[in-house]
Amino acid sequence: MALLTILVGNASNTHKRQSSLLKLEPFEQACVLIRHYETLHTPRHWPTIAYGHVVKAGEKYQKRQYTHAEADRILRKDLSTLCAYYRTYGRDSLLLACLAYNVGSGRIQKSTLLKKLRSGNRNIHKEYVSFCRYKGKIHKQLYRRRIMELTLFFDD
Repeated sequence: MALLTILVGNASNTHKRQSSLLKLEPFEQACVLIRHYETLHTPRHWPTIAYGHVVKAGEKYQKRQYTHAEADRILRKDLSTLCAYYRTYGRDSLLLACLAYNVGSGRIQKSTLLKKLRSGNRNIHKEYVSFCRYKGKIHKQLYRRRIMELTLFFDD
């Protein structure tokens, strides 16, 4: 429960906010978590828009500032697509989708994490949090994000 303070801050009503987060459906929790850790990108971040969507060839997004509502729609569409992509992993599909949203599904496809899950090995903590490096060094915010994702979406 204390880990949820990372998401909701240290306001006097933290307990109330934590309880509210836990009452949300897992997909909604994932959206809250992603919005918390991703910034609302500005046009200078192009081709990254909204809450971390990387514009691919053929997509009709424009280089402009997206509103929170527009960014949220893009996030939900992307996360839904990733959940469908990892559907064969059952209860782990949302966990993998959250990770892929941040690091890309290509990195996950080649990972020891996915190999372990495919083989039925659920001892993945070390492999999962290994996706917390930036430029070769452990990044505290990425580490917190991985711990939050495991706490909320991994059922071992």
